[in-house]
Amino acid sequence: MSVAAWRWRGAFEAMRIREFRWLWLAGLASAVTFQMGTVAQGWLVYELTGSALMLGWVSAGWSLATLTLALYGGVVAERVDKRRILLAMRGLTLLNTLAIALLISAQAIRVWHLLASSILTGVAMSFVMPAEQAWIAEVVDRRTLLNAAALFAVGMGIMGILSAWAAGQIIERVGASGAYYAMAGAYVIALVSIGRLPASGMHGGTSGSLWGDLADGVRYLAHSPLILALLVSSIARVLFAMPFRTFMPKFSSEVMGFEASGLGLLMAAPGVGALIGSLAVASLGDFRRKGPLLIASGVVTGGALVLFAGIHYLPLTLVFLALVGAGENNCMVVTSAMLQTYADPRYRARAMSMLMLVFGLSPAGTLPAGAIADRLGVPLVVGVQGTLMVASFAFVRLWRPEIRTQE
Repeated sequence: MSVAAWRWRGAFEAMRIREFRWLWLAGLASAVTFQMGTVAQGWLVYELTGSALMLGWVSAGWSLATLTLALYGGVVAERVDKRRILLAMRGLTLLNTLAIALLISAQAIRVWHLLASSILTGVAMSFVMPAEQAWIAEVVDRRTLLNAAALFAVGMGIMGILSAWAAGQIIERVGASGAYYAMAGAYVIALVSIGRLPASGMHGGTSGSLWGDLADGVRYLAHSPLILALLVSSIARVLFAMPFRTFMPKFSSEVMGFEASGLGLLMAAPGVGALIGSLAVASLGDFRRKGPLLIASGVVTGGALVLFAGIHYLPLTLVFLALVGAGENNCMVVTSAMLQTYADPRYRARAMSMLMLVFGLSPAGTLPAGAIADRLGVPLVVGVQGTLMVASFAFVRLWRPEIRTQE
């Protein structure tokens, strides 16, 4: 067998595990709902209000719920069967989605309904993500963790490209209610997939109360240098690498002089890069230098942002955006795999809930940067953020030099 063929087979190693296949299918269905929901919700909010500010507020509802409940989601995932958590929360989001679809069909939808729906989705995801990610580490062995995390990212990348396009087509031909009914169908697939899984393991808490377990988890994470370094690098990614997508409509119009089709091309490039990056990481198998790969991915992401901000020649712009998508995605995949590998099983879900909490910080990077971009321009802001991204990962490497040797 050739090396290329061996690596291609190795890219799907985790798929040999039955439980992982069902988890992956449920995650794939959920990725459909996330991407379609982003498009449909944004379209509805803008149609109802015509306000960019309201777009920001409705999106922030998701982050608010995450910041409030993510740590509790990790604690609950260690005390309760993860299968029950996923079934309950996916059932909740199914009802939430159907309610919005029916309100649209009855022409009774209001912006506060969408804000409430965004908050409710954030509540559900605060419990779903820690349980789902910690469960992956239970159904695959340590050697396969990086491959499993990458395959989850591959599925999300494919659905990110296809579902956003499908949502636009459905809204144009059927209306926004059609997109929400399609999302409800995807939630049903997720529920059926989860229902095919056996009960998960439970590691229990170290104290008798949720508060006690939450505090114990924070102490554990604070005294785990490697995990702390991974969380710091994740904060840098959320604050400095993620916001550029929010500024793309302004960049597309004011810098590149594009209409809607040009914006779509620019927005697709990071998704293509992320998909290629996920497949590349999945093909690595039991890669032994995850720490250096994480640092390199962060530096590439920041450097590509700087180049994207400074060079406005379309072919190169698309290449730089693809590199940003690949680097950012690889940071996420490697961080998830390393957290699941090195966290004590008793604290694994709480460690994953910290990633969810970090993700909820995204408005802290987007809102101030957006205000500055309105005054000084998008290229300057993105260039500074790219520089800070490189500096942050260089700091992590110097602060925790042992990360260079982590497998």
